[in-house]
Amino acid sequence: MRKTKHMTLDDLSRRLALGEVSELNIIIKADVDGSIEALSGSLQKISNDEVAVNIIHTGAGAISESDVLLASASDAIIIGFQVRPTQQARKLAETEEIDIRLFSVIYDAVDEVRDA
Repeated sequence: MRKTKHMTLDDLSRRLALGEVSELNIIIKADVDGSIEALSGSLQKISNDEVAVNIIHTGAGAISESDVLLASASDAIIIGFQVRPTQQARKLAETEEIDIRLFSVIYDAVDEVRDA
C-alpha cells in the first residue's frame, strides 16, 4: 500500500495550481502563550480566496510525538516558534514525512507561509 505524501510548504503552490488543495492546516507550538496568540493571529490574516489557513492546534512547549501524529492525521505542517521537537518527535516526523518549520522571529514564519 502506497503512503500518501503529506503537505509541505515547499509543494503548496504546486498543489494549489493543480487544484489538489484549498487549505493549509497548521499546528503551532511556541515557548509561551503570548507568542502563540501573535503567530496564530498573523497567520490567519494571510488566508485568501486561493487558500484558507487553518490553525488546528496550538500549544506551549516542545514539539511532541502527539503533535506529529496529529499533523499526520490532518495533513498539517508544524510551525515551532522558539521551541524544538523532541528526539522521538523528530524521528517520527521523518518517518511520517511531516514538515516541521522552526522559527525565532514571527515575521519570518509569516513570510515563509505567505511566500509558499
